[in-house]
Amino acid sequence: MMNTKMLILLLSIGLTGSCGHSDEGGGPDEGEVITRVELSFTPEAGGTPILALFDDPDGDGGDAPTIDDIQLAAGNYTLALRFENGLETPAEDITIEISDESAEHQVFLTGSAVDGPATDNAGAPLQHSYDDMDANGLPIGLVNSIVAVTGSGQLIITLRHLPPIGDRMVKSSELNGDVALSGFSAIGGATDVQVQFSVTVP
Repeated sequence: MMNTKMLILLLSIGLTGSCGHSDEGGGPDEGEVITRVELSFTPEAGGTPILALFDDPDGDGGDAPTIDDIQLAAGNYTLALRFENGLETPAEDITIEISDESAEHQVFLTGSAVDGPATDNAGAPLQHSYDDMDANGLPIGLVNSIVAVTGSGQLIITLRHLPPIGDRMVKSSELNGDVALSGFSAIGGATDVQVQFSVTVP
């Protein structure tokens, strides 16, 4: 279930995703387009959120996207993510779909800047844990806790679509460990979007 921190939702990316809806006939719709991913780091001690954006206004294959570098002071943060398709008018908030279909989605935080459930990097500048769960008690990743310490590296945000296969659920409690051990090729589903940010904590 989502907590009230979901109201902070923010993040931006620009890629064509593989997420699909089921139509009335049971077939898949075309994949979602995500042109913006927004990260919002809200200090738990109070203060102005630090925003970082991946923005690709013309979508995949056009002009190069803009990607913000992330600089944080040491401390504790709530990290909220927001995904958007800016090619629609008005822009479509894909985060709502992820939340509604949370049993089929998970956001993973990996990279050299992260130590957390999906990546084992002791001493990395960002220590990650999930703050939200789906109806089955499994993590979603739209709202997260971050402890920032001195260091630098890369933060990779990956949104994975994990629809069931027949009667078998693909999303499970083993996914983070499998990704940490062997990468995304070790799990089912497909990557909707993936983007990399440079992180510095002085």
